Amino acid sequence: MAKSKNEIDKELMYKKLMPSAGKFGAESEPIHIEDDDIKAATELLDKPLVHHATAVSRQTGVPFMDNQPTILVNVMENIVLEKLESVLSRFKCCKCDRCKKDIVALSLNKLPPKYMVIVEGQPTPDIDTQTNAQVITAMIQAVLAVREKPRH
Repeated sequence: MAKSKNEIDKELMYKKLMPSAGKFGAESEPIHIEDDDIKAATELLDKPLVHHATAVSRQTGVPFMDNQPTILVNVMENIVLEKLESVLSRFKCCKCDRCKKDIVALSLNKLPPKYMVIVEGQPTPDIDTQTNAQVITAMIQAVLAVREKPRH
């Protein structure tokens, strides 16, 4: 049966795009895989990915610091917690646990997160003056909101 120009011969298009693939189905040849190949592939999949990452970091000259435990921290959270007591004392706000947590939560919701990976026990780095002003502004707004409507 002749096909019109508007009809697309999908099989012909597939052959032109993938000449080495051939047709799927009865005419395609089965692939034979040796048992040794399966064992080698299984061993590669069972290895943890960390080995590959450490090899790359050593090849590129990046110091390997896996022996020191590192942690992921939100620097903004640490700064808000450090400034909490001084802000509470200046604004004479309730110092109960619930109010403190509300102030911290409201402050952090207004601030952009800044995550860093640091070595455990390392102090958090200092922030610039603009970020410091953002933190203080967010904390003042949070203190005023909690002082106006405390939830205890």
